[in-house]
Amino acid sequence: MIEVMTIEDFTTYKSQQGYFIIADSTGRKLHSTRCAAVDSSSFKDKAGDAASHSRRCFYTDDFFEAREYPKVKKCEECRRLL
Repeated sequence: MIEVMTIEDFTTYKSQQGYFIIADSTGRKLHSTRCAAVDSSSFKDKAGDAASHSRRCFYTDDFFEAREYPKVKKCEECRRLL
């Protein structure tokens, strides 16, 4: 699992087949990279603020690794893609 730190990294991973885990104060959500709810503007809002340590974004190409992240829930918008 790779922590996504920059918008450039996010854009690279978004174009690949895999999964994002976005962890913030509202919880931890598992998204497909094809999820419409996860785009560059949401990345900036959720993880792009370097001063915020409560917002993190991770990428993996392994579904089972993504599901093992503690207390992760599937995104309701892209659930059928998972």
